[in-house]
Amino acid sequence: MVHSQGFGGPELSSNSRAQLSQFNHAYTSVNAFESQISPKPEANLIIGLNDQNCNKPWKPFTLRAPTLIASLLITVALIAFIEYINNVSIEEKALFFAEEAEGFPVGVVFCYRYLPQMIVVVLGVGWAAVDLDVKRLEPYFQLSKPEGATAINSIFLHYPFNFIGFVPINAARKGHWNVFWAGLALCVIFWGIVPLNSSLLTTQHVTRNIETSFKPVKKLIPFNDQQEAMSAYFLYTSYGITWLGEKVHSFMTLGLIAVPFKPASYSQGQGYLKRGNESWTAQARVYQTELACTPCEIKEKKSPNGTEYKFSTDKCIYSVDPLPNPNATRNMMYFWLATDTDHDDYELAERECKEPNLFLAIWARSRDSHNRSDELDLNTLYCKPSYHYQTHEVTVDGTNGAILRAVPVGGRTNFTQEDKIIDIFEFEKNVGLVPTSSGGSPKHFSSQAPRSVSSFKDWGLDSPTPQIPYVVGLSPEKKFDDFKDPTTFRDGLDRMHKLFFNTALETMLVSDSGGEEVVGKRGVRSIGIVVVPQFAHILAGFLGLVVICLGGVFLVSYNRPNNLASDPDTLGTKMALVAHSETLLRDFSGADECPAPDLCMEPRKYRLGTWGGGGGYRLDVVRGRDNPLAQPPHASCTVPHSGKLVGPVELSIWTGLVATFVNIALLTLLVVLYKSALRWNDLPTLSDSRLVSQIIFSFIPTVITTLLEPFWVLVGRYLALYQPYTELRRGNASPASSLGLKYTNIPPVLIAPRALRHGHIFLFLASMMVITANFLAVALGGIFDQSSRPLTFDIMVTYPFTTTINTDIQRVNSREEVLVETFAKDLEEHWLVVNTNVVEGTDLPAWVTDEFYFLPFEWEPGNKAGLRTSITQGYGGNLTCRLLSGNAFQQIFNPRVEASNTAAFGVNVTVPISDGDSVLCSNNQTMNADSLKQGTHPFAMEWAWGLKASDGSDQKAVQSCGSLILAGWGRGEANHDASSASGTSVTTQSNTTITCSQRISTGEFMVTVDGEGRVKRSKLIGELKYDDPRIFNRSTSVGNFTAQLAMLLRVPAKQGFDVGIMHNDNTSHCFPQFLGEYLINKTLSDPSTPSPNFEDAQDALSKFYKRFFAIVLALNQNTIFVPAGNVPRSEVGQLESIQPRISMDPVMFCVAVGILGFQLIAGTVIFVTPRRFLPRFPYTLASEISFFHASSALSDVAGTANMNSAMRSRHLKRLGGTYGYGRFKGSDGERHVGIERMSLIKGYKAAVVTTGASPTIPETTAMARTVAAGEDNLELIV
Repeated sequence: MVHSQGFGGPELSSNSRAQLSQFNHAYTSVNAFESQISPKPEANLIIGLNDQNCNKPWKPFTLRAPTLIASLLITVALIAFIEYINNVSIEEKALFFAEEAEGFPVGVVFCYRYLPQMIVVVLGVGWAAVDLDVKRLEPYFQLSKPEGATAINSIFLHYPFNFIGFVPINAARKGHWNVFWAGLALCVIFWGIVPLNSSLLTTQHVTRNIETSFKPVKKLIPFNDQQEAMSAYFLYTSYGITWLGEKVHSFMTLGLIAVPFKPASYSQGQGYLKRGNESWTAQARVYQTELACTPCEIKEKKSPNGTEYKFSTDKCIYSVDPLPNPNATRNMMYFWLATDTDHDDYELAERECKEPNLFLAIWARSRDSHNRSDELDLNTLYCKPSYHYQTHEVTVDGTNGAILRAVPVGGRTNFTQEDKIIDIFEFEKNVGLVPTSSGGSPKHFSSQAPRSVSSFKDWGLDSPTPQIPYVVGLSPEKKFDDFKDPTTFRDGLDRMHKLFFNTALETMLVSDSGGEEVVGKRGVRSIGIVVVPQFAHILAGFLGLVVICLGGVFLVSYNRPNNLASDPDTLGTKMALVAHSETLLRDFSGADECPAPDLCMEPRKYRLGTWGGGGGYRLDVVRGRDNPLAQPPHASCTVPHSGKLVGPVELSIWTGLVATFVNIALLTLLVVLYKSALRWNDLPTLSDSRLVSQIIFSFIPTVITTLLEPFWVLVGRYLALYQPYTELRRGNASPASSLGLKYTNIPPVLIAPRALRHGHIFLFLASMMVITANFLAVALGGIFDQSSRPLTFDIMVTYPFTTTINTDIQRVNSREEVLVETFAKDLEEHWLVVNTNVVEGTDLPAWVTDEFYFLPFEWEPGNKAGLRTSITQGYGGNLTCRLLSGNAFQQIFNPRVEASNTAAFGVNVTVPISDGDSVLCSNNQTMNADSLKQGTHPFAMEWAWGLKASDGSDQKAVQSCGSLILAGWGRGEANHDASSASGTSVTTQSNTTITCSQRISTGEFMVTVDGEGRVKRSKLIGELKYDDPRIFNRSTSVGNFTAQLAMLLRVPAKQGFDVGIMHNDNTSHCFPQFLGEYLINKTLSDPSTPSPNFEDAQDALSKFYKRFFAIVLALNQNTIFVPAGNVPRSEVGQLESIQPRISMDPVMFCVAVGILGFQLIAGTVIFVTPRRFLPRFPYTLASEISFFHASSALSDVAGTANMNSAMRSRHLKRLGGTYGYGRFKGSDGERHVGIERMSLIKGYKAAVVTTGASPTIPETTAMARTVAAGEDNLELIV
């Protein structure tokens, strides 16, 4: 049916007026034209104008060959890029590096967490445009076939409004391969590429190797100087490593020592790294020793003096009684082969041995465990050390030089004393005698090794030789009886000998500035941003599938029939295509009242193209006998249209409720997770696998957003399709806002600017929903990140000691074999612990900080991982010092050094006491001059003494003086002549002498320790109390406890009581001063400078004393504190465990919450607005034609089929008419519901009949407009 009337044409006949049914709607008023519009010459278009462009088919930009080829190349480039960065990540260990997770620059964090997702989102938007054009134009491509297409395969297609997951399936069934490839690609992008891409990159600890040149920094001292260099300090170092937790020194293990090296680029003064995590690997010379041991033949020999045993091999014979004491039952001994007879009984006589370097080791046990018996169990070995060096590939920690790995790469070279590489004899003599020669005595220690057996006192050994504590300590899993086995005994001896050799050799290394460089590698361990290989390969595979889909679209689109003259993007375009199609329009007669017109039209064929016989370019029915209608569409409608207004399920209120529920659920879940992360110190990882964690915390959140986006895309497309009808419903719609409105050709994500410009707020909100869904994908893809966090749990702790001090006094031998009454189990070990902690940097003992000792608490045994926290009592030692000067202080010094190489030195001090009185304290000792150099030189001297009451009967004076500590730093000049009988004369020039009283501080602390009891954190609760008498019981007072502490401080490890030392070098030889100066990092003992000021002296001694006090209490807690008994006190503590956790980025959380909040509000606005005003939803070409097939508006667009939308809009604008949507009587005399020109409406009368909201179309409507126009009646629904 062709409608030729223009806006200036004749009116409809009044004879065709009929009473029209009314709609149950609330209508807005529409201004009808009062007069007809005069005709315009532009309205009369010539059909030939349409024909001239028919041979130039139109194709959208997205489906043109350059666009598809460019998209294909971009996708291939992405595949190549992903594989490239994956290879880089594997080969270089990571893409970017930082020392810690927070160390990455902001730009790198953005690129790793957000940029990949943004790129894929942009890719998705671009492909969405391709997909939309493929789907919306598929009916026209089908209609462009020479033979045409059936209705079901053309005008009834509605791919843009199908759920994207069903599109490929439906398209494959129909053989629409272009739609299949495009739909499959979109599914892969939405549900494969976008989620996988969010999980592609992660962080983890990585190690990368960088080729680097290294140079040796030390070398062996010349052979002739090694005897003097090898001091007893190596014995103390070995003891610290064996028993005190001292770490093995740099470039050393228990079994070998390597020549130290460092990167060649380092300056001479540059040492190890101060921060970071780095290893150095280079080839270096390694020195080692090994023992070869042989069991002895044992013969018993009895004599009047006792029983001796002869231990012999073919190379050596030695006789000794292994249990010399009558009551002894156990012993372990070591005998060295000496070259002279001036040593003690622990040496083998050379004349009885044919081979040097041998030593004898004995394990002995009486078969009567309670008393010595003649029957002994013996295990005796003759052992011979061998020595060699070898090139190893050594890997050390770049921060401290600790050897991590050493692999031999060269041949072994054995050497002996004759090779003069190492003074083997001097080393073995030091090990055998376990003192060093006097010339090599250290400053702060005795020339003999530590002799403490307190750590294995329960073994009950009788006079073990000094080497045995090392054998025992280096075999921590062994008991006494285990050493009966020769292999076990040999292994223990071998470990001892190796450790001695390594620590001794360390003392003989000196700086080397001319070493030869070698090429090695630096292994830098850091946090790296890495590619997850599994995801990379899967993602590349999905992108490869997209390439295949692109190729499919390109191949199908390239040569398929296309008769489109312009973009069918508006209602006006579709009207123009059928304006001259009388046969097609007749097919739709009555279809607007039929609920399912496709049932009778689907076998009918239609074609788009140029029709001969003057038919021009149009969409029409393919003529022929084989293309009849099954029946008129209205013939199947025996029951007229039910009158129900329709709308898509996606816009229904129930869908809106579901969407709102999902939105609220996601918002609630995010808030709950974030609050939980704040409360519980982040979230659990749920898996130790990096892949599984990425799936849970990156892949799944992104999948959720990619499920939301297609829904909002559908909502946006429906609203875009609705918008022209919404404008027409309002009436008086201009051509540009109705027939020329273009939204359906744009992906919803790109509609927002145009919708906002035209004031289409609902469509703008729908577009923003799609846009924010993409941002939500980025936010949720990067909101979770893995890191390590501490977690806390409640645990029960018990306290094995009470807070009361009650010292258990015992007798202990000093170096001079003097019995000392003290609570300390050993007079030497606390000095060794202080030294290794201060000088060597080893960890403090358990339950100790720099200033406090804490009573230990215990927990259920088992796993030692994590930290434990509880409240416990802390104890600290403090000094209050005063400078001695004036009448209160008298110092007496003998300027002549006696033959014993000592100088007399005395001090008298008047000390005020608490009741206002004062007492006289004094001490007369000697100053050791052994360290003075030959000739006249300035010297320094230091001393740390106790004081005694001048009146021993005055108990108040005894207690006051006994707890004081006297310390001094002196300067002078000494003339030392070793060859002169007069010896040495000295002159004192200045001194700084201080006396310090002790105070014991106590208080409650919140203490956190590791599984070994090492204190990690401590916090004072309340205030400290000083000299609180409540912490002492009746038998121990503050005074006698501090007096015992002062006595222990007077017995340093080197010699006996109250020793002072004169020296010419600039390092203190008095242990307390030496350690104090080390702690304050100042030199107070340089002879060339004046004696220190009072502040520095007090600071040095106070810091030393605090450390000394805490360590003494820790090592002797069993003899100081009262045990808790059988029912110890218990409290609730906390277990803190460092575990991998999932953190939530607060910025991304705010972004995600903001987006979800916006979507909740915008979704509510969209879904509460009713849109059921159409009897059929116009989502197919057929349903759209049914709204205007009987409309006179077709005459306005007739002849514009070859025009584009802009040209058609200008043409319609020149016509000057407006349009509306409603019920009208067409020229066929039938009533219709659809699009009509407003120019035919002369006047109307509005009558509000009902305000019901029922979604039906009853005969009585809420508002009806009757227009008198000749014989016809028109009713506008708005």
